[in-house]
Amino acid sequence: MKELRIGIIGTGMISNRHMTIWSHIPGTKVVAGCDIDQAKVRAWGERYGIPQEDLYVDFREMLKRDDLDAIDVCVHNNLHTPVSVAVMKAGFPCYCEKPMAASYADAKIIYDAAKATGQKLAVQLSSIYNLQTRLAKKMIEEGKLGKLYHARSVGHRREGRPGFDMPSFSRDFISKEVGVHGPLCDLGIYHLSQMLYVMGMPQLDTVFGVSSADYYQDPRLLPPGLAYEVEDLSVGIATFQNGVSLDIYEDWAMHMDEVGTSFIAGSLGGLKLIDVDTTGGDLALSEARRLAGGSAQQPTLEFFGYEDGLKTSKIINCQENGRKEAQVDPRIALYNDNQVHWAAYLRGELDDSTRIDSPYIAMETALLSDAIFISQAQHRSVTGEEVRAMSQSVALHRQETPWGVIEYDF
Repeated sequence: MKELRIGIIGTGMISNRHMTIWSHIPGTKVVAGCDIDQAKVRAWGERYGIPQEDLYVDFREMLKRDDLDAIDVCVHNNLHTPVSVAVMKAGFPCYCEKPMAASYADAKIIYDAAKATGQKLAVQLSSIYNLQTRLAKKMIEEGKLGKLYHARSVGHRREGRPGFDMPSFSRDFISKEVGVHGPLCDLGIYHLSQMLYVMGMPQLDTVFGVSSADYYQDPRLLPPGLAYEVEDLSVGIATFQNGVSLDIYEDWAMHMDEVGTSFIAGSLGGLKLIDVDTTGGDLALSEARRLAGGSAQQPTLEFFGYEDGLKTSKIINCQENGRKEAQVDPRIALYNDNQVHWAAYLRGELDDSTRIDSPYIAMETALLSDAIFISQAQHRSVTGEEVRAMSQSVALHRQETPWGVIEYDF
């Protein structure tokens, strides 16, 4: 097996999760890293044993190398488009952290760049790589829910705004310039992408949405001159061309204990999606935590319907059953993790007919999330076609760094 040599752009918090997963995938090795913050990238290199000569502050210098097989993009939201496009234009396959972009227009720029350059592209969507998603999709395709007519996408935290209430996260999360949007473009991407995928990628018809940032903000949590600039709540109602409606609720903070879970309702049955994977599954756990018996999230399905004329419900622990499934069919492991899936695609073990098309799923998810914000700006519901036409690029064309300015061309 040829070793896949990977370079990472962005050595912040999310890169550590990526590094943990790469360390569990045989035949892959991260050999280079880049961050505009020299102290940060040097500390990261020391942590993972990457020599100083393989560390960069300007990713364009790293892209001049001829010994890398792929690039892992771990920068923040509004840099995904310029950096991912630059990676593919330089001749490298690109694996991009979620969200694909903060607007549909920017997501489509990445999608089109992959087509134009002929480079392979994937987007990190951990929620769709597990048995919970596969089984929900299979049950729908087999007609066990009957005719779908309504679904709900839910994400809730009692209090947890990254970069604000959660100080270990980058302040970029609450920056309008870099983060752009709040919970809907953060954890909401996992919920929306899973919902679209299991329902067969229905075409968007209309959306009405609103967002707000009205949860209490303790001024002592921000240094002078820094503001909280994104939403802490987004809600909406979407309809699709197949007649299904979807209500959307995503917050980072709400004075409420429970707001329910995601579900899909059909004429013959319904599915509740419990503990949707937003952290990366078992491979995202450190080796020490794995050896100590630690566990990741526990994606679970609860089915409600009729059997032999009787109302019934069933609970399926998808994490536990997924491990058994992988023992019976080892190849299913290729579909249980983003990065395993990506590595298999790079090696040719999966092709365009057998891989999960995460770029398309992520782009259509961006269409739905962007529709919430466009609807709010228009003070009315908007159609999917209107969103495609009205969405604008908000990605950064110019980035100031501690050592100079990067001008992006995309």
